[in-house]
Amino acid sequence: MSLVEVLVSSVLLASSSSAALAVWSQAGVAVQRSSQLEERANQLERQRLGTHRWLASLDDGLALLDPAADCAFAAGAVAAAADQALPLPDGAERRWVAAAEGAGLWLELEHGPARRRQLFSAAAYGLCQP
Repeated sequence: MSLVEVLVSSVLLASSSSAALAVWSQAGVAVQRSSQLEERANQLERQRLGTHRWLASLDDGLALLDPAADCAFAAGAVAAAADQALPLPDGAERRWVAAAEGAGLWLELEHGPARRRQLFSAAAYGLCQP
């Protein structure tokens, strides 16, 4: 082999090795992002389930009802009580939004791109008086 052939082959080897390392690096970053997103989604799911258990176990759930409405949660009261009873992980957000026609409250949880949403109604927890 001549010197030129050796130099060309070493340049090709170096460039292909560099490209392969870049691909592996990108794959590693993608796996890390995917696992972070999955962990965030799991945290939100635990929050959603915890909220359901919390509402089901309340001794004085009537305190969360809106006295001006017929068997409907008061968004402010539920939000304040949930913030005390169910702390959120860092970076996560929780919102309580009134559903159309007084059907209940939507719990909206966000943590980065991960989102969860569920409708909660006072009737589902036996808080409505006949």
